[in-house]
Amino acid sequence: MRKKALLFGLLAAFLLAALCICLGLFLLRQDGNGETDRMEITTGTTQTDTEEEMTEAATAPEAATEEIESELTFLNLGKIYYLPLDTTDFKNQVAAFIANNHLTATTVLALGKIEDDKEDADGTANFFLQLDDAAGTILQAAYDKKTKTFTLSVSAPIPDVEKYGGAATTEANQNVSGTEPEYSSEGTEIINFGDANITDVDQALSSVADMATLQHDLGIFLNENGEERRNLFVSSVEKTETGYKTILEFETARIDRKKIEVIYEGGKYYFSLVD
Repeated sequence: MRKKALLFGLLAAFLLAALCICLGLFLLRQDGNGETDRMEITTGTTQTDTEEEMTEAATAPEAATEEIESELTFLNLGKIYYLPLDTTDFKNQVAAFIANNHLTATTVLALGKIEDDKEDADGTANFFLQLDDAAGTILQAAYDKKTKTFTLSVSAPIPDVEKYGGAATTEANQNVSGTEPEYSSEGTEIINFGDANITDVDQALSSVADMATLQHDLGIFLNENGEERRNLFVSSVEKTETGYKTILEFETARIDRKKIEVIYEGGKYYFSLVD
């Protein structure tokens, strides 16, 4: 009888201990799940906040860049022939340099003065820009051919800057795009200013055109239209079914920004002023 009571007591104690262990494991598991849920919620909130902050940080500089660039007008950038087709980065670099050096300008003109040894593939090419501020400030844009990057600095004044399409210091308070007046032959005797002078850096036009004839005929066209400017550079060349078409820009831009379109077909040149 005592043995039965003892066995019954041991069995009851064992069952009670097992029940306590199961209950403890259940509570621990519930607590662990709660911690996991809290971690997931916290992590999700942090990632969302981070993404929003990154989006705001990426958007703000872009808006500022567009605002800076829109305040400047760039002319004759085709002279800087190492620039890519998309000149936005270069324009932003110039705008930032002007702002950081406390310069004031509304127009930036690329000059015809170029220092470049084209046979040196790893060297540096120097280009020059003029601002339309009161001092006619000259900027030097040094292009590193290895890194394909530009470095800007303020340059000393260029003697006879007008030769390169710029404005003399005494006239620099006027917009550089208007440093040469518009001429008209109406009511005056027509003066022959000679043949045109076309700069073709990449030889794209020279490879398909008789440059001597082209420059002579273009000089006649310019003379007939009362245009005294004779220095131009090749902006683009495009082959057509019967010949080719090229766009020439004046080294010193016209006030109306017009360019020369040349169409060659049937052994003859056709010229026109285009926007």
